[in-house]
Amino acid sequence: MKHFIKSAILAFGLATSPALADVKITYGSWAPDTDPASIGVEAFAKEVTEASGGKVTFDNLYGGQIVQMRTVLPGIGEGLVDAGYVASAIYQAEMPIGSMITNYASIQSNPYAISAAVNETALLNCEECVAEDRANGLTTLAYAGTPHFYLMCKNPISSFKDLEGKSVRAASANLRLAKLMGATPVNTPTTEVLEAMGRGQVECAIGSVFWLQAYSLWDEVGYVLDLPVGQYNNGNVLAMSTEVWEGLDPADQAAIKAGLPTLVAEAAAAGVAKAKEVREASIEKGVVWGEPTDEMRSFLNDWFVSESKTVRSLGAEKGIANADAIASALEESVAKWNQIVEETGGDKDAIRERMQTEIFSKL
Repeated sequence: MKHFIKSAILAFGLATSPALADVKITYGSWAPDTDPASIGVEAFAKEVTEASGGKVTFDNLYGGQIVQMRTVLPGIGEGLVDAGYVASAIYQAEMPIGSMITNYASIQSNPYAISAAVNETALLNCEECVAEDRANGLTTLAYAGTPHFYLMCKNPISSFKDLEGKSVRAASANLRLAKLMGATPVNTPTTEVLEAMGRGQVECAIGSVFWLQAYSLWDEVGYVLDLPVGQYNNGNVLAMSTEVWEGLDPADQAAIKAGLPTLVAEAAAAGVAKAKEVREASIEKGVVWGEPTDEMRSFLNDWFVSESKTVRSLGAEKGIANADAIASALEESVAKWNQIVEETGGDKDAIRERMQTEIFSKL
């Protein structure tokens, strides 16, 4: 049974016309309500509800209340929720193009620029991306990137050679990075990293600075290498059932589209603020943020360059016919939005307006 509701208000036994029916959309996310993506969704929902005069409302269920990371896609298909936060990296068989873009985690950017670039690439410049989502019953309306990932370790390191033979928790592209460092990459679930570190099973983790607080990793992590190693690019933060989307009347669709720049900009802004907050709190707890050596910087730069070719090769191996063109489109868009963010000084409202003009007004 679909959660999507058009509740016709009865008057004298007669239903109002469909254009006047209220709309309630159930949204499910595995991310907690404190996650930057969730903060963006809340701001978006509030804006859409106000703009529609209360006609379009949302029931937002975070923290895996109704769908988990591995169940959100079938949950949307089965009508458990109308929309959700789909991490395409989890559904590599169903979403090879989406997971290829996610795999390009090494592309150098920032939360505002990577979020804008992925939206521009996937929504406007990649017909295959749209078709892939449609094949999974989805109409993706917005994507969100994350702040930078870092190498977080129990003990200080002075060289990547210090990691040789040691276990490093990583995922996606960072599995390749850990292996290149000489470490043994392990895909330990995020929720189990703290325990694994405590038992000596994992020396380091490559991941979001948020994890220090969210999963109490700062109880075991004593050192963070102050050198970004990429980010998570491609969260389908508002993936809606195509059946539900096409069941909305044009006015409701327009109200939702108008709120999309707010969703993406607020999520990015929350990510920037949260990263700063957690960094400062970790230092107060005694975590050392270590300055990288020139050798470390050179190593990472070489990896960043090599990943461009690697991502294309992996895409081709998955049977993606236009893997090179899709990767090129993303690279061009990231360069464009990196420049825009620099020009605007990272001003949230200015970036939001540019996203509206250059991306979402064209949907």
